[in-house]
Amino acid sequence: MAPQLSEDEIDDLLYAARTGDKDELTGLLSSLAEREKVTPAKLLISAKDEGKSTCLHMAAGNGHAGKPAAAAAEDEEKRKQKQAFLDAPNEYGNTGLHWAALGGHLAVVKLLVEHGASVALANDKNYVPLDLASFGDKFDVVDYFLSQSGGIEGENAAVGGLEGDMEGVSVEGGEGEEQVGVEGEEKGKGKGKGKETDKEVEEGGKSG
Repeated sequence: MAPQLSEDEIDDLLYAARTGDKDELTGLLSSLAEREKVTPAKLLISAKDEGKSTCLHMAAGNGHAGKPAAAAAEDEEKRKQKQAFLDAPNEYGNTGLHWAALGGHLAVVKLLVEHGASVALANDKNYVPLDLASFGDKFDVVDYFLSQSGGIEGENAAVGGLEGDMEGVSVEGGEGEEQVGVEGEEKGKGKGKGKETDKEVEEGGKSG
């Protein structure tokens, strides 16, 4: 049975993930998991805003994916459930990896890929994470995806691979420091985060 979380509890989880407050997120997960008799991973999968964005979206978009990814890993015996969490799309088809790539959070991108996040999943605009990193001039992230393309291709062949998506992608000059989302928003405004980030994705695609 799915955890029964109130709107406030979901909002608290999303806020803690977005701001990178590991202590608060750990405490919330621990108390709610005990109450609901489920694992932290199940709570993270269930906690979504009205745009279907999860704690992983919120954390990855702001460079804080460590705790959500680790909590998912604790539920290893349910590998499919872990994969579903890592690759969960929001209403625009973007995964946590899409948001991390768009924001240029290389450490988070590496962490998610190491945990098994699929790099070849396309969003509703048919963009994979590599595309979003390129649109945002996040050249270190682009370089990472390109350097890993051999191993990634083998692991993601079932969902189409990267070879076609990398054709025509060129990287030229400069480094970007644009932040994805707003960490300093008021608590209780988690839903706005998804809308802003997905708008940036759409605008980036137009300019790209």
